[in-house]
Amino acid sequence: MRAIAALAIGGPIVATAALCAGSTGWHAPWQLTGVLVELRGPRVVLAGLVGASLAVAGAAMQTLLRNDLADPYVLGLSGGASAGAVTSLALRPAMAPGPAAAIGAATAALLVRALARGPHDPVRLLLAGVAVSSILASATGLVLTLAPAAQLLRSTSAWLYGGLGTPRWTELALPAIALGLALVWLGINAARLDRLTLGDDVATSLGVEVARVRRGAVAIAVVLTALAVAASGLVGFVGLIAPHAARRLGGAAHRRLIALAALIGAILVMAADAIARTAFAPREVPVGLVTAALGGPFFLWQLQRAPR
Repeated sequence: MRAIAALAIGGPIVATAALCAGSTGWHAPWQLTGVLVELRGPRVVLAGLVGASLAVAGAAMQTLLRNDLADPYVLGLSGGASAGAVTSLALRPAMAPGPAAAIGAATAALLVRALARGPHDPVRLLLAGVAVSSILASATGLVLTLAPAAQLLRSTSAWLYGGLGTPRWTELALPAIALGLALVWLGINAARLDRLTLGDDVATSLGVEVARVRRGAVAIAVVLTALAVAASGLVGFVGLIAPHAARRLGGAAHRRLIALAALIGAILVMAADAIARTAFAPREVPVGLVTAALGGPFFLWQLQRAPR
């Protein structure tokens, strides 16, 4: 409980630090207020939404696959969303990349399932996800290489490394609504997800409609990943780190796990964004590089700890 209370207190502290990070020079009070509200505020909120969305998607996928190494980034969903968004920007620059990102993430999920020959072998799914991620990264690089304009290359490079940019408040509505609906659905089905971790046969004997719950959880993971990638590009390993930390703090019961994972994911990306803006100031590092620097060693550590 102390750790959970620390998170509840630490979240606003991290958000405040992220709001102030990168501010240099003297500003009049009204100027500082404008900077915080119009520039820093939307970016910090977007960082929280992206982190929470990826964390919830990762928690759902780890439950479905019963594999603690499952993650939207590792399983190819983030790569599919990024490939779809970059392709959309290359072919139709004026079109919002969100729908294409959703199509890309859904296509990647179907491809991983087909290559793994079904959803029931977590190891095959994990290996298929790594392979699909590599293929999609090559396809994305090819699109960028053949892009006709240098400006397009600069604008789409953020999709490969992750970047929050300067969002407007109006751009946050759709990710916030999707995350809210996902949390409501997962909260309602928390007991069913708890039973699903015991295995499909046991869950069915306990009255769980396994196919319906799986479809709903997969749809949530795809939509949240697509919206997060459409807003920020590839921000990897958040869906791996946050659910692990949530289980350590609050246990495996999904009603608490999902909420804690969302909170930890939000804090993680806000902190990573603050580091990205201040570590090499005045130059800004892509936030995806910061999360990858944390997530890569964490993934290897979990891989060493995982049973054969």
